[in-house]
Amino acid sequence: MVGRGVGVTAGLAGRPTLGGLPVPFACEDDGGALDHSHVVKKRAIRCALSRVCGICGEPLTRPVAFIGGSEEAEAGAFDFPPTHLHCAQEALDLFAPIGGRHLGHAEPPLTWAIVTTGGFDLIRPTRRGDPVHFRPNSVLETQLVD
Repeated sequence: MVGRGVGVTAGLAGRPTLGGLPVPFACEDDGGALDHSHVVKKRAIRCALSRVCGICGEPLTRPVAFIGGSEEAEAGAFDFPPTHLHCAQEALDLFAPIGGRHLGHAEPPLTWAIVTTGGFDLIRPTRRGDPVHFRPNSVLETQLVD
């Protein structure tokens, strides 16, 4: 579904915008504050426990996808919550070419990765205020995106 903005697709359509770009569900706090470069911890936990997509906020289906830098894929630990595979692909199609601080990353990765999995674990922080992480536990495929 294109036409609601430059490159805006079904997963991002209808999301609030900041700087003319849609903001993923996980980057909006419950008060409506928007920040492309920051994952809201409360939303990240909601995505994991309620099994909703970090991009569109709708219930997840399998396979589940994670998006992040290639370093996150190698480490098997992601900062951005789980997403639908099509939402992950659409988000990277929009954000990767323009660079900048998006999808919960303060600095854009040199190489993005999409990891699909059958399941994942929520890694809770050991100290108050630290971010949560997500660990795919049955990786199906890793795709690198420059």
